[in-house]
Amino acid sequence: MTPAYEADGITLYHGECRDVLPLIGRVDHVITDPPYSEHVHTKSRAGARVLGDWARPGRLGKSNRAAFSRSVDFGFTPLDEDTRADVARWCGVHVTRWALVFSDVESSHLWRDALTGAGLDYARTGAWVKIGATPQFTGDRPGVGFEAITICHRRGRKRWNGGGTHAVWSVPIVQNRIDRVLRFHSTQKPEPLMLQLVSAFTDPGDVILDPFAGSGTTLAAAKRLGRRAIGIERDADHVATMIERLSQAVLPLGADAPEPVQGGRFWT
Repeated sequence: MTPAYEADGITLYHGECRDVLPLIGRVDHVITDPPYSEHVHTKSRAGARVLGDWARPGRLGKSNRAAFSRSVDFGFTPLDEDTRADVARWCGVHVTRWALVFSDVESSHLWRDALTGAGLDYARTGAWVKIGATPQFTGDRPGVGFEAITICHRRGRKRWNGGGTHAVWSVPIVQNRIDRVLRFHSTQKPEPLMLQLVSAFTDPGDVILDPFAGSGTTLAAAKRLGRRAIGIERDADHVATMIERLSQAVLPLGADAPEPVQGGRFWT
């Protein structure tokens, strides 16, 4: 299969990950954000961010409730069990160090079971605290404030660059701004977050695989930090977005200079 993009140590394939993975040899790490589970697809709602008396304790009136919310169309289908199992088995054979997988917390145990069943060691479940995340519109339970990151490693001695820091990353979600569009994917990860993860878990020259590349944030972070990366994405529109993004020799107009660990404001 011919890559859709290949330059500066970054390779991008357009296709289903289960079809492309058999063509890829060993990699140092997998860092990826797969499609959400069926649970998220059926339960997620979206709507206005500020709803009258919402912020005032004890003032969740009828006007603040579900009438302001709507079902979310993520633009992709939920992750199926066969794909999860195949990706985990591939990781068990081909990943030489870390495997990091984002998911809703309700299905993080499924990734843990799949990856450990494929022969990897479970190290930790991390958390991305989603600053600015959507509130719980029904008001009858707490809203979702973070995503889980299942962190596994090939059996044996482990090493990362984070020292004794915690596996908790508090980073604002990606939002469009008045002066420029930043959000190109419904579940797009912020580049400052991915810069921190790539910096903490990988070393310069390492090869990172993202089998669910989306808008390419993992690949962009790898490129910025001097890592090599391979991405796989089935959606042609997202592939086109990534090619434009990765082809830029410099930061987009209006973006700040990158900061490898703590992050700044990026084309995310």
